[in-house]
Amino acid sequence: MVDSGTGTGHGGTERLPLRVRLRLWFLTPRGWALFVAGAVALLLAWFLGRRELVNISIFLLVAPLLSAAAVALGRTRVKVRRSFGPDPVITGGSTTVTLSLGHGSPLPAGTALDEQLPRDFGTTPSFSADAPGQAGSAGQRTAYRYRLRPTHRGVYAVGPLRVQLSDPFGLAMRPIAVDRPTPLTVVPPVLPLPETGVLGSTGTRGTATSHHQATPENDDVMTREYRDGDSLRRVHWPATARHNTLMVRQEQFQRTPRATLVVDTRALPYQGSYIGADAPTPIPNFQDAPGTTTPCFDWTIGAVVSMGAHLADQGYDLEVLDESGLPLADAAPGSPGAGNGWFSGPQAAEDLQLSLASVGLKPAPSRPRDAPAEAPDFLPRGGNNPVLLFTGAPTADGAEAWIHRFGTHRGVLVFLIASRPGATTAGLRAFRAAGWAAVPVDAKTPVADAWLELAAQQRRTGVRGRS
Repeated sequence: MVDSGTGTGHGGTERLPLRVRLRLWFLTPRGWALFVAGAVALLLAWFLGRRELVNISIFLLVAPLLSAAAVALGRTRVKVRRSFGPDPVITGGSTTVTLSLGHGSPLPAGTALDEQLPRDFGTTPSFSADAPGQAGSAGQRTAYRYRLRPTHRGVYAVGPLRVQLSDPFGLAMRPIAVDRPTPLTVVPPVLPLPETGVLGSTGTRGTATSHHQATPENDDVMTREYRDGDSLRRVHWPATARHNTLMVRQEQFQRTPRATLVVDTRALPYQGSYIGADAPTPIPNFQDAPGTTTPCFDWTIGAVVSMGAHLADQGYDLEVLDESGLPLADAAPGSPGAGNGWFSGPQAAEDLQLSLASVGLKPAPSRPRDAPAEAPDFLPRGGNNPVLLFTGAPTADGAEAWIHRFGTHRGVLVFLIASRPGATTAGLRAFRAAGWAAVPVDAKTPVADAWLELAAQQRRTGVRGRS
């Protein structure tokens, strides 16, 4: 097994040989040596007048060219199946890549096999078809394995596998791709969070519940006649007097509570908070154009996944949106989206991981620097649903725009993410003045600590998650 190294999320490329950079790849160093020797012999034959040198020079010149023509016309039928274990892989973990090759025609002995990797993963793994026990004879299936350790989320293109075709004398060589790239999804981890009751109470089995109770206007609908075994504490006396018979309150019914997670994907709230390694970096998205992210925005995505999985485990249906009210998964370049943005049930954690793996920041609009911050342009649905807002370091005007959209009557729980000290002061002051629970964090803040701090802020401000 080959260990290709660790993916960093951004890195350099391997320096190519001189003959490849000069487009002289069709001949090997040995082939070029013979060709140059033939040219020298031809010049000597011209100046010395020796006919026998002409025959030698013609052989030295033609042999590499014939080998190159034979390799160019050569074909190989190799079927490749690439699999990952595990897939998807957690950021910071490792996955084993297995290449299963089925040979429709024999590979020449010593054929080099090069797996093409993104530059994030370092050295390209290489194999040889004449390795012990792996001879590439026709009809056989051989397997090669190597390990990858990605450290950044995204959807990477692994492959294709290139076969270096060569002639028996090693004079010419031609690399060809025998398959297509395979997507490898690297997802943020789901971190365990403590029980805090941030969004309200939980049921006896740890499942959040929401009760719809009777009101004075629907007594007749929410009451029924007394039955043997009913508790007298459930007798509804106004309805009893109206119907002249014992009436009891109808059983409260439960409905699935909902929570909305809103992530600000605009670049503007995150600008001005970059320090050192917090600068924007590309995020791969398979064969589509890469997106842009920062460590602070990566923290946001990781927190959304962890907190969303925690709430889904307690019985919440989750709506995960961006600042414009669209499903957050749509912010991934080339992403087909995640339906209507809802996540629920036992698969919510995995669905969140896969949907948000390559989500990045949206490009900043072209406008004057001193123009006011663009306000979010949607009004969240479900006036009683609890809302968690994730944003960067908004200005006071930007924070007021959020408050205007949600309204001060609604208790919103806010995370402000920035690495520069003091960058969140203006937004923090505006949100707390509106009665919201707001917590400043940076890219190195543990998600569990931020969750506990949010619960503490909620208790101090009296903000309650309603459902």
